[in-house]
Amino acid sequence: MAKRTLAKLGEEGLLTRLAPMLQRHTAGLPLPTGDDVAVSPPPGAGQRLVWTVDAMVEGTHFRFWPAAPGARWLGWKLAASNLSDLASKGARPLGALLSFGAPGDAPEHLIAEFYDGLDECLTAHGARLLGGDTVRAPQWTLSLAVVGLLAEGLPIAARHRARAGQGVYVTGQPGRAAAGLRILEGLSSAPTTYASDLIDAHLRPRPRLAEGQALVAAFPDLAMLDVSDGIVRDGARVADQSGAALHLERDRLPLPAVPPDFGQSALDLFLHGGEDYELLFTTAAPESDAARVLQQIGGAGATRIGTVVEGEGVHLVEADGVPRRLTPKGFEHFP
Repeated sequence: MAKRTLAKLGEEGLLTRLAPMLQRHTAGLPLPTGDDVAVSPPPGAGQRLVWTVDAMVEGTHFRFWPAAPGARWLGWKLAASNLSDLASKGARPLGALLSFGAPGDAPEHLIAEFYDGLDECLTAHGARLLGGDTVRAPQWTLSLAVVGLLAEGLPIAARHRARAGQGVYVTGQPGRAAAGLRILEGLSSAPTTYASDLIDAHLRPRPRLAEGQALVAAFPDLAMLDVSDGIVRDGARVADQSGAALHLERDRLPLPAVPPDFGQSALDLFLHGGEDYELLFTTAAPESDAARVLQQIGGAGATRIGTVVEGEGVHLVEADGVPRRLTPKGFEHFP
């Protein structure tokens, strides 16, 4: 029997299929799903709204790789990439709006899997899918807008707040997602013990929401962003907007574990790989305090990888103690 496609299902058919999930997300709100808008109560006193939006386009941000069957991972990753932006400011997720576009011949089961993954990630992190739009598109074109809450009294961990003398920290092991992408693209091979973990890092990143909230509450001098475009490129954004330089110490970097013959060094993956959605932050607090704060919530650990100094750009300090400026590499939307 031929499998149903989006064209056969139609917009109304798709919405009917999704109704149980959408009704669960909008339960208790003033307006149920299926109207022109979503209506939610205002945040409580002393709360600020934090907004973000991100898009993923087939052929630019992802493909349906043979080694990544289905589309559940795609829904998860779209949600995770947006939630990670909230994490970088210590915000608590509240709700999301989805713009979904796909070709008419998109299989119904892939669409269902995508929404299952989106539902899974949003629900796991306390966010509700409040509504959105569906359109026919030449390729899968996905955009999610997410809103979160940040208490009025908490500082905003803006990129421009790095100051000389602060330590530079990162959660997790950046570079693992880029290594997973190389395997998916057939550019590198790796034993199963490596491959499954690295592919999972690329397809199902974990937004560091609890970590971001804990860090913002603990350190009033924080500058922070999530690592979506690589340590060097994202670090350069902090450096440029702060009018300072980041000196990264080679022997402190938590490099990803990859096979010796992987085709790209662990150092290069760490510095220039993207889509890890770890948190890169600076603070003058003692290193032990940063470790204690994250240990208390049982979250991902953070490693001090360098220092903010006067100057500009991102530099790597090798064993000889000489800082060498790094040029951002990796993905560029408009080269």
